Amino acid sequence: MLTVVGSVKGAAGVTTCAVALAAVWPEPAVLVEVDCAGGDLGGWFWVPDSPGVASLATACRTGRVDLAAHVTSLPCGVDAVVAAAGGHPATVAVGLLGEADPALWAKERPVIADVGRLDPGAPSWAIVASADVLLVCSRGDEASLLRLADADLPAATARVVLVGGSRYRHGEITARTGLPVAAAVPWDVHAAQVICGRRPARRGWTRRGLPAAARALAGDLAASSTDGTRRRG
Repeated sequence: MLTVVGSVKGAAGVTTCAVALAAVWPEPAVLVEVDCAGGDLGGWFWVPDSPGVASLATACRTGRVDLAAHVTSLPCGVDAVVAAAGGHPATVAVGLLGEADPALWAKERPVIADVGRLDPGAPSWAIVASADVLLVCSRGDEASLLRLADADLPAATARVVLVGGSRYRHGEITARTGLPVAAAVPWDVHAAQVICGRRPARRGWTRRGLPAAARALAGDLAASSTDGTRRRG
């Protein structure tokens, strides 16, 4: 299953939500940084970006990929394919990865792809278009919801993840934006500090707050994927 996480504008906690999802997915998952603006994880945890997205993209050109060979294990317990921090090298690598068949790199384990800002003109859009589910992180204020309503997102796969709550009901948001609400997650400072490496990942850090909400969402998505596979079979 390929789950893409992004936002229409600005930083609505995309990387934080993506890491949280990868940390609590029902089976071992991999987070892949495919943000053309550059990756965050290398700087947060002081880990190299090689192996990473660039080496994975290069391997895809051979037609044979061992995803595990490009993974770095982060201190928060997440396996990640790290991107370069610079926009240019990240864009080149993401473009190459977008040209490859996602089945080459998203078949061994569930993959959560952090694309950052959703831009139909960016190389990362090919990965967005290949997603089984697109989770669009958004604040619940009027301006953010108007941007969602105006965005040209794939209606078949896009779902809203409200970050920090909203005064609007989920049905109202769906009626206004045309997109179903998959979950509402809290703005969780403690979990964010663990995810960005500012606080150690102590035992039980995924039991409350953002990780707990992400666990419920991940369970729903994984179950939906399994049900769909069974129906197709």
